[in-house]
Parts: sequence; C-alpha cells; structure tokens
Amino acid sequence: MTIAAEQLEALNGLCEAAQVLREGAQEVVYLAKLKVRVGGAHYVVDAILWPAQHAGYTTRLFLSQPFPAKAANWTVHQILGRSWHSWSWQGVPASLPLLQMLLCHLDALK
Repeated sequence: MTIAAEQLEALNGLCEAAQVLREGAQEVVYLAKLKVRVGGAHYVVDAILWPAQHAGYTTRLFLSQPFPAKAANWTVHQILGRSWHSWSWQGVPASLPLLQMLLCHLDALK
C-alpha cells in the first residue's frame, strides 16, 4: 500500500503535520500534535495511524499517552523506536480513507 498525498492532506486539519513513515515493510502515518477529545476535555498528543492489520486488529491507532478512563485494555507497543499506547478497539476497516479511519478510532475516546 502506498499512501497518497491527498490522503495525508485530509488529516492535516486534525494535526500539525501528517507524514508517512516506514516501520519494517509497513507504511504508517505519523500525526504530530493530533487534537483529540477524551470525555469533555481536549488534548494534543502525537499518534501513529497503522492502516493495515496489526496484532489481530484490522487497523490501529497508537497514541503517545493512554487515556485509561475512556477506553479499556491499553497496551504498550514499540514502534519507530518509541513507546506507543493503544486500546482494544476493533472493526475499523483498512478500506476506509485515512481521515475516516482516524475518526472511527477517535470515536472510541469520546
């Protein structure tokens, strides 16, 4: 899968900059200073959107910090030489455009 520039541009309204990075053979999207809403509060975190299967999930979103009060079963993963946090959230298909994929993942934190 090659991530198209227009897909990245669509993400820039939610973060400072979206860029494609490579973890092994997989292209991932690094989202610098992603704006997220958890409960009623707003946060700014770094994130990685993994637009393919990872550890039994169809797609994943990894955050620079966990929000345990909102989502369950947080785990820590080493990606791009750094620790990232993700929660158990299934069913976001890899066939979605990246913006819609990201919004589906973020929906679990609201």
